[in-house]
Amino acid sequence: MTTKARKRTTNPGLLKIGVWNVRGLYGKEKLLQEDVDKAVIPETKKKLKGSQELEDYVLLYSGVPTNKRAAAGVAIMIKTTLKKRIHSYMFINERILQLRYKLQRGYLTLIAVYAPEEGKLEQTEDFYETLQDQVDKINKNDYIIVAGVYNAKLEKFLLMEF
Repeated sequence: MTTKARKRTTNPGLLKIGVWNVRGLYGKEKLLQEDVDKAVIPETKKKLKGSQELEDYVLLYSGVPTNKRAAAGVAIMIKTTLKKRIHSYMFINERILQLRYKLQRGYLTLIAVYAPEEGKLEQTEDFYETLQDQVDKINKNDYIIVAGVYNAKLEKFLLMEF
């Protein structure tokens, strides 16, 4: 009786998504290029919004205006090999970035978030209202992932309707 070694196969429908709070992105882009397909990066402290080609990834970022202190910012890194699957993306504000991605069947909408620190009640309420507005606009057939740093108490999660 012989036994054959099973060849390890990868699941083409499996996506590896990570979240890294790097507390400032400058000079760390290379370090973040790990074995993930997509990465949500809160608290980038980047200014403006746009995209940047890295070695193996595309970085989409939404930051603060140039005349504002860089205390927020959020980004999504996606492998260059998956770039053609990007359907669309939207820079909502310096705390919310949205990416719509084509899957084998359907779409995935990934929302990257960086919530205000606890204690900033007015900013936090505005953040969650904006986030809820964006979730409400997503195609009802899409898969949805909201990932990032919430900086809030658990009861905030209970207020979200998906």
